[in-house]
Amino acid sequence: MSSVDLFRVLRRIASQNLVLKVLALALAVAAWWFVAGESKVLVSFTVPLEIRNAPKGLTMTNKPLREVEVRLSGPSSLLTGMRPTEISAGVDLTAARAGRQLFTMDDRAVKVPPGIKVQRIFPSSIEVILERTERRAIPVSVRIGGGAAVRKRVAKVEIDPLSVEIEALPEEFARMPVIYTEEVVPERTEGAYSVDARVETREAHAKIVGNPNVRVKIHFRK
Repeated sequence: MSSVDLFRVLRRIASQNLVLKVLALALAVAAWWFVAGESKVLVSFTVPLEIRNAPKGLTMTNKPLREVEVRLSGPSSLLTGMRPTEISAGVDLTAARAGRQLFTMDDRAVKVPPGIKVQRIFPSSIEVILERTERRAIPVSVRIGGGAAVRKRVAKVEIDPLSVEIEALPEEFARMPVIYTEEVVPERTEGAYSVDARVETREAHAKIVGNPNVRVKIHFRK
């Protein structure tokens, strides 16, 4: 192939690529023009508010709103038919400390699809109160159901383990000298009856650390 022929081939390839580039640019400009020229609309949604990542050893003692109103703006083609499930709002407590504090609700707290802007969030801030918790081992007692006749037949109750670890506010422990299982209703009143029972907490901020179940064995009188 002569140098003239090679030059012609290269020029033809360059021309073809140039046509493709020009076509792609034209399509991009047309798409931008369509979106930019499309009418903008405002839409409001009420979405759940997730409060997450409370630091270890702290618990939230107030009840902040669990829903926020989010006003969005964007092209009508994107907002029409948009569902609240496509929006998420959250407060991250990772860097929070004990006490009362306000968390600003801005566009960083709300996630929306691309092309949509957050114009307003109500409320604009969320108050959170965090208090320090403690952990203590609390003895377990069994709640035996089935009536007085059944309870009179009980000779001995074995519990394994005898206590569970509870995380709660310091003042809540004064109201929990013992912690009870769910009601256990024996299926028979002779010999021994064994069952796994769930330990229940009644205090608002108390929670069981680890396995919430204990093994209960009820021995009946002969």
